Amino acid sequence: MPYSIFNLKRLNTKELYHKLIEKYGNEDNFTDTIITNVSADNVPYLTFKPFVNNPYIRQAFSTRLGGVSRGMYESMNLTFNPVGQYSADSYENVLANFKLMADTIDIPVENMVYTKQTHTTNIKIVDNSNKGMGIIKERNYDNIDGIITNTNNLCLVSSFADCIPVTLVDAKKGVIAALHSGWKGTVGNISQNGIECMKESFGCNEADIIAFVGPGICKNCYQVSEDVAIEFMKVYSAEETELILTPDDDNKYTGKYHLDLIAANYINLINAGLLPHNIYVADVCTSCNKELLFSHRASGGRRGIMCNFIYMRLI
Repeated sequence: MPYSIFNLKRLNTKELYHKLIEKYGNEDNFTDTIITNVSADNVPYLTFKPFVNNPYIRQAFSTRLGGVSRGMYESMNLTFNPVGQYSADSYENVLANFKLMADTIDIPVENMVYTKQTHTTNIKIVDNSNKGMGIIKERNYDNIDGIITNTNNLCLVSSFADCIPVTLVDAKKGVIAALHSGWKGTVGNISQNGIECMKESFGCNEADIIAFVGPGICKNCYQVSEDVAIEFMKVYSAEETELILTPDDDNKYTGKYHLDLIAANYINLINAGLLPHNIYVADVCTSCNKELLFSHRASGGRRGIMCNFIYMRLI
């Protein structure tokens, strides 16, 4: 695949999120927030700005480059499951890809735990008893779109191909969370559930939590039907809805809207008590970068899966 991660297209976040910036400030948290990297084994990956200089946090978001899969899954596919009506990638290829990512972030696959995403708002606390689950061991859980841990050297793995990763870190308490937030998880507010779980289970304080939202599909690429838009209108205020939904240019004929999942998740985090200066937004859209990142919308469903990896390490 003749593409380079260094050709990643960036969103004009100052324009796209100008209303959020006007309301909440912290313009720097919207710009140059995704860092491109290539491992010694030539595996491209993305890191999130607020976690790069934290020596206790290791985070990486895979791309579609650097793996061994072929066909529609080329090349760094990280799902063992069938995608839509298409047959699954081979187990051997997916496991090999996980091992490549494991080498990239310096942690074995045996220390990873993988969500079981079904577009819920369900959260699970994981620990060493869950090591390897979803990759080299059967899971003992189902319908889990968010995982949280305070266990060192346990890598949280969540998967994406347009939906929004919400990553939460409380360095003071030593707690991390990895959430999968598609439109159902967003309107159902999985972020609120994750933050409440961090508070109740580990004594976290909202003021200490750093959040990163994205990368995922941008508002310009994400058109939804009126019934989906109405679900958002039901739970967000009129002011918030203006930040999230924009009628399509032909709305009076089609009833379509453009939905900003990034903005909606940002608002969810604000409403959950996080401080604006602690919330960062990705400047990369999966659909705009279909050659470099897997995108369900841009591929018409013929795609693999990327994963976000994050763990706390002992120095």
